[in-house]
Amino acid sequence: MANPFTIEIFSTTGDPQGVRIIQKSNWSGVGMVFPRESILDVVKEDHANRPGVYILVGDLAEETVYIGEADPVATRLKQHLQKDWSWGVFFVDSHGLGKTEVQFLESELVRIAQENQTSILMNKNAPNKPNMTRQAHAAAMVFLNEILLILPMIGIRAFSKPRSLVGGKEVVAPKNKKISSENHWDTIVVPAQSEGFKAVFLGENCWFAIRMNAKEIAKIKYIAAYQVAPVSAVTHIAEIKEIVPYQNSGKYLVKFKSKAVALDKPVLLNKEQPGSQPQSPRYTMYNKILKARKLNELWV
Repeated sequence: MANPFTIEIFSTTGDPQGVRIIQKSNWSGVGMVFPRESILDVVKEDHANRPGVYILVGDLAEETVYIGEADPVATRLKQHLQKDWSWGVFFVDSHGLGKTEVQFLESELVRIAQENQTSILMNKNAPNKPNMTRQAHAAAMVFLNEILLILPMIGIRAFSKPRSLVGGKEVVAPKNKKISSENHWDTIVVPAQSEGFKAVFLGENCWFAIRMNAKEIAKIKYIAAYQVAPVSAVTHIAEIKEIVPYQNSGKYLVKFKSKAVALDKPVLLNKEQPGSQPQSPRYTMYNKILKARKLNELWV
């Protein structure tokens, strides 16, 4: 059983979306969350002038993360102003992490993000783990575990496996069924957060960074958007023009033939059957979407 803990979040400006300092009970670490536009003020903070690890987050079609380390953190953060991201967080230790420890934290966070595949990792290369003493490794692991407890609480999904509640217990969300030649799926349903849905799905008539089996691409003719909470429903669908590789990510960009259209009746999440909402792309049939009233009807 996990141990209860408390985190304190101090808004330095009174803006709940502005610069915030995070501290956790019985932990010497300090985190600082900040929007991109506040970076020049953040790098002047005392916390930013220590060795640490940082995560830069973007969120349009799908959460993107870039992970780095620096000594001090401020030096590298200023260099990232030319990159595409919306907000970030860095972690330092009030007792002083060394360069080796923050390099270890960076390598482990990259590894975890790669394994989970719940977000798009923008790092092109995986950093090597540094040589460490057993004592330094143990201390760094403790620090890492504390970070991993905090990250989901500030809205970063990259280091957590998708989970849902079933019967009051937390379980890993079910994976998609394996597609075979016997399946007749013709539609892919993608989860979409509000910002990405409006800017990309509706605004750019496309959706990107989708995980798909290359052998099945020819079968998929439609794409539908499941808007996450508070909407919690499949609301729009579009006919697909083409599906092409997305950069070098191993994922795909889906281009629409025309603008997505709103369904006459959204397909709503059945709150009595938690776990049916897609945490990642899932397959169904176009006719099912037109007839269904509850989300779980799409997967049977």
